Amino acid sequence: MAIEVLKAPEPAPGSARRPRRALPIRQARYEESRFQKEKLNDDFSELDEFARIFETINNAQDPFGVVRGFMNVASSRVDKLISIDAPTEDITAWSLENSTWALVDDLYSYRVAPSKPSIPIFTTTSNTIAEESFYRQNSAARETLIVISWLQKHGIPSALRNINTPKPEIRGIKWQYTRAHTKKASVAFGGFSGITQQISEIRSLDTDAPLRENANIAFEDASYEHDLFRYIFSLLQRGDFAAASSVCESTANFSLLAAINGLVEYRDPLMDGVVLGPEENIPRGTKRKALWRRMCLQLCKSSKLDKYERAIYGLLCGDLDSVLMVSEGWEAQLLAYSQHLAAAQLENFFSATDRLNISSSSLRNFPQSMQNATLGDVLRILASSTNTVAEVRSQSEAPFRYLQGSIINNVVHMMISDARSQIEQSLTEDLEISNPILGERYMLRFLAHLTLFLRAIGMQSSVSEDDVISVLQFYIEDLVVCGKGKLVPLYVAQLPPDAAVEAYSYLLADIAADAQARAEQFALADKYGLDLATTLRRTVQRVFDDLEDRFPTISSSAEFDFSETATDDEGQLAGSLLWLVDARMWNDVVESANALYARFLLAGRIGAAHSFQKKLSTSQVRTALDSLLQTGAESEMEDLMVDAESEFRSEALERFQSQKARAEFDQYEALIGAIKMVKKWDDLMATKPAPNTALIARTSNRRDTGSGNEGSNDKFMHSWKVKVQALLNEIQNPLIEFIEHWMVDIEMKAIEDGDKTQANAVHRLRVLYVPYILFEIHRVFMDAAAAKTSYALRSFEIVNLVAEGSDEMGLSRLLIESERLDEYLVTVAQCALVAGADPANGLWRV
Repeated sequence: MAIEVLKAPEPAPGSARRPRRALPIRQARYEESRFQKEKLNDDFSELDEFARIFETINNAQDPFGVVRGFMNVASSRVDKLISIDAPTEDITAWSLENSTWALVDDLYSYRVAPSKPSIPIFTTTSNTIAEESFYRQNSAARETLIVISWLQKHGIPSALRNINTPKPEIRGIKWQYTRAHTKKASVAFGGFSGITQQISEIRSLDTDAPLRENANIAFEDASYEHDLFRYIFSLLQRGDFAAASSVCESTANFSLLAAINGLVEYRDPLMDGVVLGPEENIPRGTKRKALWRRMCLQLCKSSKLDKYERAIYGLLCGDLDSVLMVSEGWEAQLLAYSQHLAAAQLENFFSATDRLNISSSSLRNFPQSMQNATLGDVLRILASSTNTVAEVRSQSEAPFRYLQGSIINNVVHMMISDARSQIEQSLTEDLEISNPILGERYMLRFLAHLTLFLRAIGMQSSVSEDDVISVLQFYIEDLVVCGKGKLVPLYVAQLPPDAAVEAYSYLLADIAADAQARAEQFALADKYGLDLATTLRRTVQRVFDDLEDRFPTISSSAEFDFSETATDDEGQLAGSLLWLVDARMWNDVVESANALYARFLLAGRIGAAHSFQKKLSTSQVRTALDSLLQTGAESEMEDLMVDAESEFRSEALERFQSQKARAEFDQYEALIGAIKMVKKWDDLMATKPAPNTALIARTSNRRDTGSGNEGSNDKFMHSWKVKVQALLNEIQNPLIEFIEHWMVDIEMKAIEDGDKTQANAVHRLRVLYVPYILFEIHRVFMDAAAAKTSYALRSFEIVNLVAEGSDEMGLSRLLIESERLDEYLVTVAQCALVAGADPANGLWRV
């Protein structure tokens, strides 16, 4: 039977309570998590680091500073893992997180920045200014550039960390071996000797000779340049054009150096009248950029060049095929597609505005493998089953790359909504999470902080508030699972009030039995300004709700359990009320204690109820409860109810409800008291001296006479009988009072108020416990007859009470409903036998 306890306010629209993981038992908390790849001995210290950064920098209202702080945590984790030779997958995960936070920083810095004013374009305006004007009017094209820059600075270095691209030796002379071979003789040159080769190679030493003469350079030079061009290509992938230019100059690759320098569009700031940067003060760049691009395009298509040299020219001009051929991994291929996309967009713009600076008849068309494509199309290509590179397809499924794609496509709101739905479905239907970003616990941490960041920069409209709340609540629950309860209040404070109560109660329910943890949470709740009173009420309700099915109602007193050894469930229920005690919420203590007593007693757990009563018997609690209500509250209530406008009416209502709760509380304590009286009686009965054997243990070493033993035995028996009489006089009236009145007023009041649930629960308690105490009273009188047979006659006073109580609340009705009336008649007959056996005061006198 459900028992109503303290109710927290109903959640506001949009923060409805949702399915949750069952309350975790502290010893088994890690097994409760649905997130993989966490070790039981993991200290989860990164959770502390992220919380510290979020709290410290967020207080300064610098959301992008928070993101950069997260980047620093991830970067330092990578360095630490590398230093201890950690598994590659761990290093990769943190590297990807670092690059993902960098992507968030780069893209959202642009997305929230105010739009720059448009730039007027004239026929004399340079292509550089026209290009800037194009990007100011086309945010998608600008974001493509941002993604390229991000890949160069973060994505490529992170992804290619484990790919060894050693820097080759720097040779100041180009084609050393080829130069020697052109002499058509055996030479010793630069430390190399004995090299003899019949030359079928280039005859000239200019850099165009291999293409013009359709001949080769020496094998040794070709091998060296393969490694050199691979290294230069890796520098260009990282966007390090300065380093690449320096290597070209040092190795006498001046044609390649010129090609790299040609990447800069010509611009004269004085002619344009527009300054884009403080470093711009002189004209510079390539005046015929379109022609330069076609030159690079032609070279990257030449089969005579090394594949990495072709890739260099392809990267410079935006060709796709030559770059893809040597691009290893997801980031490298995304960069190749993105650079091709950016180049194609500019070509289309310049062509549409007649800015190619060359006649169309002599201009080679720039190949566009992806006409009118977007970065979203690129990401789908990389993940598609049609992608011939299995490694790239596999890498596309990595959680952080999936998330990076959502950020690039600006569909984070859809990804978060899907993640929320997947988690809730898994909790409702007990399914494994199939969302690719939620296979790892760290992704939930990332999502929680990402949603907080989006809210901080004013982009919460892109993610529904319900989704934000749910993600934070799931993260809070996971902090509890990870044993990081001290961090919970920080994130609870980021939730709306109703959702905060719901989330915080999850932790408080888990740590209710830990006195030190409770004290810490009181301090933290005060620090973050949390509504602790409402949360504590919800905490108690949560524990009661979660454990409701563990306490089925018994059908008879035969199922009573007097053991005071508490189960985990009983300890958790009783422990939840300690929050209210610590908070000195005494009215709530009484109301919740009533619900707990009812739950224990309906389940027959008398021992658990007794144990709980002991916890409430400390001097502090007892003093507070005893002084809870002022006398006359009921009459005051009646007076104030007359005046509906009285400002004291609500206060009087509250006091009146408290008085009702206290009256019910007293009844539960009366039951515990009655059971304790019976136990005290049983303990006395256990000390009854056995005839003629009372002092055997004490006199075994002494020589006694038979008459002495008998005298001593009589003395002990007399003493015992005196105690029996005293105890009987002490307990008989309270026990009789109990069976006559226990819970009668409470049940009648519930019926008057129309509270059927309460009335049924109370009536069931009376059916279980009043007949039980009734039988115990008869047993007490029967036991007392051993001291004085006339005591058995008192049983018939009880029989009269039963016979007189024939109404719905009477004792006879309770005996019938408990199906113990026949058993009671047998008990009465046994009492009659005992009483009738007394020759002086037996029934024959009646």
